[in-house]
Amino acid sequence: MSIRPAPEQIPTRPLTYEEAIGILFHDARFDGRAPRAKDPESRLDRMRAVLAALDNPQERFRTVHVTGTKGKGSTSAYTESILRHLGYRTGLFTSPHLHTFRERMRVDGQIISREECAELIERAVPHLEANPDLTVFGRIMVIAFLYFARAGVDWAVVEVGVGGRLDSTNILLPAVCGITHISKDHMHILGDSLEEIAAEKAGIIKHGTPVFSAPQKQCAGDVLRRVAEEKEAPLSEVQLYRRATLPLVGQHQQVNAGIAFEMVQELHRLGLTRWDDRLVDSGLVDTKWPCRIEWLPQPATGGTPLVVDCAHNRDSLEILLSTLAETRPGRPFTFVFGVNSDKDIQPMLALASAASPRIVLVQSRHPKAKPAPELRAAIDTFEAGEGRMVVAAPSMESAIETAQGITPEGGYIIGTGSVFVAAELREAWNGLHAGLFAADDWIHEANTDPPLAPLPRAYGTI
Repeated sequence: MSIRPAPEQIPTRPLTYEEAIGILFHDARFDGRAPRAKDPESRLDRMRAVLAALDNPQERFRTVHVTGTKGKGSTSAYTESILRHLGYRTGLFTSPHLHTFRERMRVDGQIISREECAELIERAVPHLEANPDLTVFGRIMVIAFLYFARAGVDWAVVEVGVGGRLDSTNILLPAVCGITHISKDHMHILGDSLEEIAAEKAGIIKHGTPVFSAPQKQCAGDVLRRVAEEKEAPLSEVQLYRRATLPLVGQHQQVNAGIAFEMVQELHRLGLTRWDDRLVDSGLVDTKWPCRIEWLPQPATGGTPLVVDCAHNRDSLEILLSTLAETRPGRPFTFVFGVNSDKDIQPMLALASAASPRIVLVQSRHPKAKPAPELRAAIDTFEAGEGRMVVAAPSMESAIETAQGITPEGGYIIGTGSVFVAAELREAWNGLHAGLFAADDWIHEANTDPPLAPLPRAYGTI
């Protein structure tokens, strides 16, 4: 089975970015109906085989590995920024992306170019062909490791995709590991109980490797301690970072920053990095990580503010609401809300409908997005509070305008429920208020990628 074209179809030019992305995602299923991976326990063996054929690019730099349910992206971004401010050449891998696939892999804070992304995919194609059972996420990791090796990074901070134990990133032998807040998510993959989920996250712990964890519920913390003890890996529960004002708000971000701070501090104790208090604090303060309780830039004409967040389960929605209650006490708000159908939506909808009587329902472009009428039907099963107003909007622009029209004076709009809703609201805001976002914001790359589903016809199927 091949992802190359027939000989008469082979172009005489390099792959375009669109063709390369088509190859990478040729068999991706975003609707939750993808066939189960063959022998998932051997997934890491397949990943190692591909990387070995490419001369193990992941061994050409040191790594920091981060997992968790909520906050692993923020923690990864903080860690990379600290290391970069200390003068190291850095790589950062996170997922999913907001506006362009290229956000997933960055060197020194800059996303990969279209040209280099296409070139690296083309280089990897023969090796991906030889291992057709590699997951889509695994293929993406191969490209990221090739990119970091070619760029000559000193340190790569790598965020786990899902879980940890069987995740494609778990071929790494990191210098330190971070584990952020663990809660129930991806239960169809990781298990129904917090203990099962924690065991999957703890799968990134390596023998003797220092681990830094957010405070956990006791049952999850007990699992982490047991696994760390078995692996003779020193495990530390981190303290809140309070040395400077962070760009991301909320006590949970002080925890995430604390994990990053203590991981880099441990690297220094191990003699692997330099240390400078001023540069470390600057790295945390200068971290850029959109859609995490992000107040979008306001037009000069004013209007109802919009805050977007990637909350995608009940725990993260509770954190969002408690943070906003502390920072914007007593102010009314309206939800613009959409979720993916693979999530446990009832607890989220119950919390949202109890928090505000005004909810504008939306459906993102993502194939897993729950249709707005189904969300409305679910909300209607809850007892209606006084003044409840639930409407569905046909687009994100319409949702913003509708929410602005029903939000009381002095109030604001919360856009949340999934990464994809938050990102699309950002894009809609940019369309309604052009010129507000910084020139280097990823928003300007929105809608420049091809659809991440079909393979270009000339390139066959794997």
